[in-house]
Amino acid sequence: RDKNGAIASLSSVAKLPYNSCMDGISNTFCLTPTALGKKTVERPKNLVSLLDGYFGKMGHHININVLNRELLEDAHLHPDKYPDLTIRVSGYAVRFNQLTPEQREEVLKRTMHGSAIASNSHLSSIPHCECFADNPTSVDLALSPTLFDDESDVEEDPEVAPVIGSVHSLETFSSNDGPGIRCLVFLQGCSKRCKFCSNPETQCIIDPFKCPEVAMSDRDVVGVLKKYEHFLSPNDGGVTFSGGEPLLQPTFVKSVFEKAKDMGLTTCLDTSGHGNPRIWSKVLPQTDYVMLCIKGMDLKLASFISGVSEENNKRARELAKYIRDNYKNIKLSLRWVLMKDTTDTDKELKALASFAKELSPVFTHVELLPYHVLGKEKYEMMNLEYPLEGMEPYDYQDAVEVKEKLESMGVQAILADH
Repeated sequence: RDKNGAIASLSSVAKLPYNSCMDGISNTFCLTPTALGKKTVERPKNLVSLLDGYFGKMGHHININVLNRELLEDAHLHPDKYPDLTIRVSGYAVRFNQLTPEQREEVLKRTMHGSAIASNSHLSSIPHCECFADNPTSVDLALSPTLFDDESDVEEDPEVAPVIGSVHSLETFSSNDGPGIRCLVFLQGCSKRCKFCSNPETQCIIDPFKCPEVAMSDRDVVGVLKKYEHFLSPNDGGVTFSGGEPLLQPTFVKSVFEKAKDMGLTTCLDTSGHGNPRIWSKVLPQTDYVMLCIKGMDLKLASFISGVSEENNKRARELAKYIRDNYKNIKLSLRWVLMKDTTDTDKELKALASFAKELSPVFTHVELLPYHVLGKEKYEMMNLEYPLEGMEPYDYQDAVEVKEKLESMGVQAILADH
């Protein structure tokens, strides 16, 4: 399902037979800085992983521009401000301001590979599929066993029967959802209705046996991992399950994670804390990293943000403590969406810091996610009202101040570099 991402593009060019292109194969490739990682210090390692993977697939000459589109657009309008801005065009290094306006416009039209998000392109295939449960409270604990998850302890022979999951989309190039370069699997179906959700199309819980458009087997996913293993293996890269809510499909996640670890890849769970110990114990033994999204420390606030009960929101905290008490090898980070005067208050931040300290030794850091409006157009495409209409994106400098506050309380916090 991933045909246009950075790794898919590199793999396609690497297939070109050199003996058919004796004049040389020169691939000019463009990435945004954030595509290579949240932090500046991570980006060189992930770029090296990309290059190693490309040449491991027998790729040849490659020119890489790491550019911010906004910077190029400003340089196009004001070339005198950027006298030393140099880019690669057709294998040659040129000063951007020495190109003609027409040439600069052509450069701006080129693909700039960014980090993965659930794609709009998959929206059109889902509306006719029937939702198993559109009301999140009706799937408060787990999916019906008639869908994905067998309640019994009997496990089928994996050589006989593949495990089927409900998958929205799959992106092969993510550097923001765990270490290294990762394959990011967006599962279909969520038990919450978060007001800031960027992927509302993944909320509807769909039976893959009734809607084959979302059906994907564990073997399908592992096939993708093997195809791009050259890119994923270095720097602790691997596979991350997101959604939707991956803990709605624990048997599917477990099966893929087991196979990924057999390949030497790391596994990461991006979750909002759905489920109970029976569900968690299926997935966590095969999990290296957990990114747990806490909606709010005040349960009323968390309920308001997530669209589900206060009791439901307690489970995220229970999951964190369950990991602390039973899986000390897992690295646990807390994801925290910053909303102005809502989740950035002193009361909320103090409670967050206190909770984080309770999670030693598995806790690593709080990841701050400034609220943004990316994904708002999806609500329009789905004829849904956007829940946070009128709320401005969270100011980056304000996020820096929140980071400093948490660090002053003795909690490590990470905020993606611009």
